[in-house]
Amino acid sequence: MAKPQPRQATVTKSIRITPTMQRIYLGGDDLRTFPSVSAGAYVKLMFDLNGNPLPHPTEMSKVAMRTYTVASFDATKPEMVIDMVVHADNGITGPASAWAVSTQPGDTITLAGPGTSKGLNDHYDWVLLAGDMTALPSIRNHLAELPSNAKGYAVIQIEDENDKVALSKPEGVFVIWEHTQSLPMCLAELDWLDGTPSIWVACEFSDMRAIRTWLKDDKEVAHEHIYISSYWKKGRSEDQHKIDKKQDSDAFAKTLN
Repeated sequence: MAKPQPRQATVTKSIRITPTMQRIYLGGDDLRTFPSVSAGAYVKLMFDLNGNPLPHPTEMSKVAMRTYTVASFDATKPEMVIDMVVHADNGITGPASAWAVSTQPGDTITLAGPGTSKGLNDHYDWVLLAGDMTALPSIRNHLAELPSNAKGYAVIQIEDENDKVALSKPEGVFVIWEHTQSLPMCLAELDWLDGTPSIWVACEFSDMRAIRTWLKDDKEVAHEHIYISSYWKKGRSEDQHKIDKKQDSDAFAKTLN
């Protein structure tokens, strides 16, 4: 199947919804043919090699892409909403974060997608959703799609106590907002429930590796009941992180029976 063609989108609104998250509203005629999406769907925003947003599709070899979850998409308008973490890494702000806080209505950017990520396993007794701020849009969407009788945890590591947002979720799913300790430490303190879990985790690379080891060795959760991914890596660009992620995934696959 051919990859979808890049589309031009126009910023219609940009607002800060928490101390470290900017919400971008995108519209434009190109989005009228954008397909419907499910929880975990993502798009890639395109920038030139100097970090400027690309207003029009161009040669892919000259593009730096940054991946973001689609928070919501309304095909009738059409309108796409993307929530973007805007913190700096070691004092350096990446091109997407810089664009998120500076863009104005009427600005244009090119995006590709949608792509999809693995969701929750269909057969489970309880769920565990966990991640940092970069995973919050996906966790929010997955929670909203859970059946009303679902139970379990959603553990979200935030950077500021005021980063908490309203979540639509089943009554039996307990939300933990963590901003004082690491995500691996917080998960290790959970009261592990009986039965088979379905686990979805997305976070920083080093935290992902620690959590993956904990799930495999300490909790002995079957690999097919886990989706775990790193969304970013400290001190590395998205392109560099992509290489590290592939190497790590290949090495881990060799440890599975």
